[in-house]
Amino acid sequence: LFFPYLEEHKITTLIHLGDVVDRRKFINFNTAHNFQNKFWKRLWDMKIDTHIILGNHDTYYKNTNEVNAIDLLLKEYDNVRVYSETTNICIDGLNILLVPWINSENKEKSLALIKDSQSPVCMGHLELKGYKVNEYVVMDHGLDDKPFEKFERVFSGHFHTRSNNGKVYYFGNPYEMYWNDYDDTRGFHFFDTNT
Repeated sequence: LFFPYLEEHKITTLIHLGDVVDRRKFINFNTAHNFQNKFWKRLWDMKIDTHIILGNHDTYYKNTNEVNAIDLLLKEYDNVRVYSETTNICIDGLNILLVPWINSENKEKSLALIKDSQSPVCMGHLELKGYKVNEYVVMDHGLDDKPFEKFERVFSGHFHTRSNNGKVYYFGNPYEMYWNDYDDTRGFHFFDTNT
């Protein structure tokens, strides 16, 4: 469904909200092979401008985003940009603040950039307290969502199920990963920069 949807709607930009891979410590060779040939090469062949915000599962260490699977596995693709630090980008004239996994190394700088941002939209891999991790668990720790109230919309990866408070939207995983994801709504999202 994903690639035909991109083709049918003439979508030329993809933003991935993190956790492209599942295991922070390793990836098996067959998974890496399929990862390259069935997904990334296809995006490259279609000339899809791809932006990847690092998630906690993409990084080897918990306290830095420096060593990550995406930088190591996707060096050959000139259509892929990886964001390991909070960065403002502009797509179709719309400013968007991208916020990768916040850890002890980048927390102070990330929070300062969030505070100073003039972007109307924030997209990230955020661990905010008070949102559903899955259908059974609500996050009881993490960042407060108050710094994100300034944005018109906030979209985040990280938690496996969809939830929102009317301003902050967790999209959930595109596919089931664990049994507690069973029968939970899955998919991808289309973001119209004009509307």
